[in-house]
Amino acid sequence: MNTNHKIQLVEIPIDRNGGLLWNRLHDEREDVCEAMLKDSQSITGANQKANEPSTCSTTHRRRALLQERLRELDDALDRLMSGSYGHCSKCGGWIGDAVLEFNAAEAMCLGCSEVQHRRVRGNQSAA
Repeated sequence: MNTNHKIQLVEIPIDRNGGLLWNRLHDEREDVCEAMLKDSQSITGANQKANEPSTCSTTHRRRALLQERLRELDDALDRLMSGSYGHCSKCGGWIGDAVLEFNAAEAMCLGCSEVQHRRVRGNQSAA
């Protein structure tokens, strides 16, 4: 069975560039799912390196990052369908075209994102 097939999505008429955004987000989502599948296959395979503590730690960290990105992409697709895409999930302000071009799944404007990161860093240093 050849697993190199990708589903090509057609442009979905959501709004201005909504169909293109849908395809971009969905393509990345598919890539993340494929990476997760490859990782799980290499872990369950007869790879002796997978039993080394440093490799296991790296593999679990990579899997957690992939799962987090998958959630971000799913949330962005939901926002696109609901019509709230591009608006900050905290303050409701516009995220900005440059930010969305860099990360199409971004959920917060720069100001709210900065506050969130400061809060996380503060919690990490207190622990």
